[in-house]
This record gives sequence, C-alpha cells and structure tokens, in this order.
Amino acid sequence: MPVVEQESFLKYISNLSFRSEREELFQKYLALPYQVVSDSPTIKHYTEWSVFEGLNLRVEEQGSDDLKIPIEGYSNYIINNNSYSFTPRESVTCGLVKPEDHKLVSLTLAGSKKVTIDKGGRYLVYNHCKGRLFCPVSIEVNVPEGDHVDLVYYSESMEGGMPSSVISLIVPKGSSLSFSLINSSRNSYAFSYAKAKVEGEINSSVFSVGQNLGHTEYHVSLEDEAVANFNAKSLGVESNRVNVLANVNHVGKKSVSNGSLKAVASESSFTIIRGDAVIGENAFDSSTTIVGKALIIGAEAKAVVAPMLEVKTGKIVTAKHSASASKVSEDLIFYLENRGLDKRTAEGLIIRGFLTDDNDNELIRTLIEDALVKMGY
Repeated sequence: MPVVEQESFLKYISNLSFRSEREELFQKYLALPYQVVSDSPTIKHYTEWSVFEGLNLRVEEQGSDDLKIPIEGYSNYIINNNSYSFTPRESVTCGLVKPEDHKLVSLTLAGSKKVTIDKGGRYLVYNHCKGRLFCPVSIEVNVPEGDHVDLVYYSESMEGGMPSSVISLIVPKGSSLSFSLINSSRNSYAFSYAKAKVEGEINSSVFSVGQNLGHTEYHVSLEDEAVANFNAKSLGVESNRVNVLANVNHVGKKSVSNGSLKAVASESSFTIIRGDAVIGENAFDSSTTIVGKALIIGAEAKAVVAPMLEVKTGKIVTAKHSASASKVSEDLIFYLENRGLDKRTAEGLIIRGFLTDDNDNELIRTLIEDALVKMGY
C-alpha cells in the first residue's frame, strides 16, 4: 500500500499539465527503494518508512476555512489543503532536486505545483494540510545576483495530513539567502527535502516538531569562498518520531560552514538529528564546525545525535565536530531552585535556553513555546 491512495492520486494528476510525465514519476516512486541495502548503519535513515507506506492518503483539493497567517511582514504563498491562494506554475521539475534523490521526492514532484521565487524580498510559503490528505509542493528559489531573499517554508499538519515539499535554492556570488524550513504537526506527518548550491552566503534554520512520523533533509553544496551557517533542531513530544538530517558539502576553496544540531526527546518520543560536514579534495583552505547536542526528558524518551566529519584534503583551516547527549542537569536545576524557582519552572527554563538560537525567527520561537507549554513547562 503506497503513501497515497493510487486511484485518488492518478485522478488528481489527470487534471494537471504534464500528465504523462507525472504518471512516469509516480511509477518511479513505486519502483524506488527508500534506501539501499548497503547503506552504512552510521548514515542510515532512522525513519520507519513502513509507517508512511501504510497511510494511503487521498490527494484532492479540499480548501478549509480561512487561515491565520502565522508570521507577518512577508509576501504570502498559501497552499490550503491543496487549494492555492495564488497561481502556481505547472511543472514537474525543481531546479537542483532530482526524482532519484529520494523515493518521496518522486512522489512529491509527481503531484505538486511549483512556487518560483526569483526576486529579492521576504517570502512565506505556508503549506496547511488538515485531514487525511497528501499535500505536495515544490519551491524553486534563484536569488538574483547581489540581492537578498528571506524565505520561510512552513508546513502545518493535523488530523492525519501529510505536507510534502521539495525545495531548490541557488545563491550566486555576492548574494545571500535567509532560509527557514519549519515542519509543525499535531500528531500527523511531514516530509521535506531541500538542496542548495551556494556561491554567496546562506543562513538557515531547520526545525521539526510534533510528527507521528517526520523526515526532513537539508543538503548544502558550497563553492569557492561560500559561507553557510545553519542550525537544525528536532523536538519530539508524546510518542513522536522526528528525524532531521542536515548535510554540508565543501566543493570550493576557502568555503566556510558552521552547523549546530539539537534534539530534544520527551515522554516516549524518538528524535534524531544528524549532519555530515564534508570538505572535498579540492576544497583547499576551507573550514567547518558541526556540533550536535541532545537533551533527553523522561525515562522512555530516546534521541540520536550524530554530527559527522569527512576531510578529504590535508590543506584546511579548521575541521571540528562534537556530540553530546544528556538529561537536564541536576546541578543547574539545583542552582535555579536556590534562586527561588520550583523544579518544573527551572527545567522549563533550561530546555528553552537549550532549544532557542539567536537567529530563530518569531515563528520558530512561538512553536517552541507552544510545545513546551503542552509538555507542562
């Protein structure tokens, strides 16, 4: 049984342009494996793909009530249960992202329409998915030379829905991109796959919270003198399974990356945060730092934190990585209790401090606060 109900999916794409190409992509989705047998245990996917395969979701336009825009000051592209507030492009391609990149990429491209951003400015792509629907979208960003784009992709799923996105980001020399990839769920599902090619500078925040099963991948390729700063976070509550992967590949000389990976697992959740920083054989005089931390709250919670480092040249400036996993520090709780806080308040303060980063936007901060309040902090 596939992720989508086959009859519903084929009927949906029959009304879209590029019907034959979409049908070919759907057949490719059916044929592709989620991962190859030879995948190393150190880089395997921890996602329970069989859960996705048992969903059998419908694909149809089913616009719901008017939505409240989650963040202000942006030009809005709203996808509401596969109904669009704008005129999207009919396309089965998405820049850097190829159907072979992932099984669910093929499925998403087969059923999605495209958001194209090629001018400087601030943009919100809001993918709202309610009920047992599959809600795909593709986003292609080409930052103009010498310009800046601020893009927020926000998916929100509830009542068993599954938003799915493929995102291509191209940042030329002299340009910059601020990118937030946010998946929020109320015990539903989500998939995102993003790929970036950077000659200028990219600053990224990746945040995933609340999925019964969520899988997010973010891949960045750095050319000569390019810069990438990113923080990636996964937060699990109740029995969530949240998997986030953030990789950076130094291709060009004198490229720089700084990555922070954080996972919080509470109650009986399982959260995974991983990243691989690679300095290629021709990326002379490059530097990378990738740091991973996990915080485990509760006896049944589990977390995996795996920042990895591959250096393929001896001519580098810096290459550092580290990983740690712990429970909330009793010493810190004791310190705060001595200053008048009760234990629960002290724990909440420590968790907020752990999860929040300086470059988090207002939406990420709100989602973190909402999740912690629901956890009783």
